[in-house]
Amino acid sequence: MLYVSKTLCNILGQTSINSKPKQVTLNYIFSHNHNWEVYKHRHRGELREVEIREVEKMLSCEERGCCIYVCPNCSEVKVIPFGCNSWVCTHCGKKFTDKWANNVARRTFNVKHRHVVLTIPEELRIFFYEDRSLLKVLVDCAINTLADVVGWKLNHKAIFGVIAVLHTYGKDMKFNPHLHYLVTEGGFKKNGVGWM
Repeated sequence: MLYVSKTLCNILGQTSINSKPKQVTLNYIFSHNHNWEVYKHRHRGELREVEIREVEKMLSCEERGCCIYVCPNCSEVKVIPFGCNSWVCTHCGKKFTDKWANNVARRTFNVKHRHVVLTIPEELRIFFYEDRSLLKVLVDCAINTLADVVGWKLNHKAIFGVIAVLHTYGKDMKFNPHLHYLVTEGGFKKNGVGWM
């Protein structure tokens, strides 16, 4: 294994070693024509530090150096760029999401589940946008509501399972805090014996 500088990886990116054609990615959209710098300048008072940090990490993805592996038998070369680990990066974020999903799938009980989505009215979203600490309140309230509803359905005789995921943007990329829950159909009996 060989650690290589950013410059060499940029040069290698222009050779036939990396045979995949460049795609239009989120990184490309942000970097093309200095779009990110222009946007950041125009909205400097509105952007949060975490947003700036994550976008700038994404923009440096695969430009932080790389490892080069060479097969001793056939001399095939494999270039592995270092990622940015930003949650907004379509490359690194996808890896993180896949790893998380596989971990959840391994730990989920083999019982029926329901997908529940909870959201808030559009008129209230501004409060969550301006005060992100309210997102924790939203999650807690939703869990408590779910516990009340499921508890009532199970006559409070069982403990149900739930996995919660907070999304802050909708498909249209507008701020829309909503929660996705994976909820077990039923639960473990409180006496510890069996499922109901």
